[in-house]
Order: sequence, then C-alpha cells, then structure tokens
Amino acid sequence: MIGESGDDPFVDAYPKFSVLRGVVIPPAGGDTIWSNTHAAYESLPTPLKLLADNLWAIHSNAYDYAAVRPRATIEEKKHFEEVFTSTIYETEHPVVRVHPETGERSLLLGNFVQRFVGLSKSDSSRLYDLFQTYVTTPENTVRWRWQAGDVAIWDNRATQHYAVNDYGSQQRIVRRATVDGDVPISVDGRRSVTHVKAAKPAAKAA
Repeated sequence: MIGESGDDPFVDAYPKFSVLRGVVIPPAGGDTIWSNTHAAYESLPTPLKLLADNLWAIHSNAYDYAAVRPRATIEEKKHFEEVFTSTIYETEHPVVRVHPETGERSLLLGNFVQRFVGLSKSDSSRLYDLFQTYVTTPENTVRWRWQAGDVAIWDNRATQHYAVNDYGSQQRIVRRATVDGDVPISVDGRRSVTHVKAAKPAAKAA
C-alpha cells in the first residue's frame, strides 16, 4: 500500500523534488509505485473535499516502523531507530496543500500521519483510511519496474510513493537525492508548523 509521501514530511520545509537512480536491481520485485495526490483530491466527492480543506494533520517521525515495513531487515530497523528517530519531530500540515507553482490542491498524507488535529486517534485512523483509498486507487497510481541505470524524478508536493519490498534476499541498491522544499500552505493561507519534541539520549557505553 502506498503510504510514504515526501522523504522527510515530518518537518515544515516539505521536500520539493526527489531523484532516484537504480544501481543494482533484482531480477524480480522491487518496483516503486507513485500516486498523483492532486488527482486523488480532485476525485473526492464535494463533501469530502470540504472536509479535507479544513483538516490539519500531525506528522511525526516517531511511528511504528515495523508495522509499516514488516519485511525490513534488522539493519534497516536499527538505522531507523538510531538515525531517523534520533530527534523526534511533530509537524502540523494541512491535509490539503496548495502547490506553490501550479496553484493545484493535493492531499498531504502518508505513513507519518499520527492523527488529525481535534480528532481522536481512532476517528483519525478511520478518516485517514478513507482519504487514502482515493490516493491508492489504481486510476491515480503508476508502477515502475526498475532496470539498472533508470532515473526517476518526482515532485514530492503532489505525490506519494512506495517501494514494494517483495524481492526477499535479492540485492537492491538505489541512490536517492532530495531537494529541500517549501513550507506547505493551506487553502486558507496558513502555513505548516514544526515542533521538536525531544532528542533521544545517547546510548551509554557498557
């Protein structure tokens, strides 16, 4: 299931573009799926558009990595805990952002969403799943079968992406570069806000 949005969507300066180059590609598996979140927004019924336009979500890098990546290796889980969550961030993003160049509206969701502002965790989960069904519908997605040397460039401000982890122990190496972006702006002109919760204490030597 598609769930990742930008590469670091839990900070206010939402990543702009990402570039991915295939270096070592397994004979089978390891595809990447992208979703057009502007198309997802446009496909919402009018009542859901009005609801989304007024919602804000809390994004954080403190989330259940094992649940999202059940096939992750021990090394990947360790890297997530030691590096990716060394400092915990929470950011309030609008659920609908206005693209700074095109003016188009798109859904800003993904696995980093913890809850919607003003709603309980359980209500947020049900509502999140509803919106995500529009993001992941086949009409709004494209799936890329990699070959070594392929280069993909995408706009994080209007997409979600997901690397399909279905290649077992086969080697898959891709190189990524991400361009810093801008702070999302809601339909009523408000900007995202980031809060640093805490830095994890360094592990003590035995």
